[in-house]
Amino acid sequence: MKKILFVLFIPFLLYASEVINGHILPPEPDPKINNATLLGIDVNHNAVRDDVERWIYKTYKHPIERGIMLQNAHRLQTQISDISKAHEYAKLTDRSLSCEYYLEKTYEWFKTKYEYSITSKEVKKMQFNTVERHIAYQKYNAQFDGEVFDEIIEPNKENCLFDENGTLSDIE
Repeated sequence: MKKILFVLFIPFLLYASEVINGHILPPEPDPKINNATLLGIDVNHNAVRDDVERWIYKTYKHPIERGIMLQNAHRLQTQISDISKAHEYAKLTDRSLSCEYYLEKTYEWFKTKYEYSITSKEVKKMQFNTVERHIAYQKYNAQFDGEVFDEIIEPNKENCLFDENGTLSDIE
């Protein structure tokens, strides 16, 4: 019995979680296993791949920056998860933009420090780090070819899917 417990305990030591600003990060996934599937590894089931979540927490220090980056990572991960729901999942982009507009309007520092086009590229680079993921995102975008979008997106705090600590809320 002692040998079995010891064997089960070793993997926990090798993959111990880190805590950053009170947030328990998931363990760093093995890249080979993580990149073997479209959606990768997400042990805490927040619809953000664990390697992306870890990168966000280690890269962005301010909770609001982390929150918006996690929201965008969640959006991108969800959008490639089921291409048949592309139009339904497009609403996640509207919510992210509405949240960002609210933050720009509310926080002067956010307006000067945060630039959507740059940070969006950073998240996409992390999110679509395999050919399969990149192709899935192209297929998602192809669902909207020829469509015209004329909605005006209003700033709205309710569209921010994270709390003041930058932690994603439970998302349906």
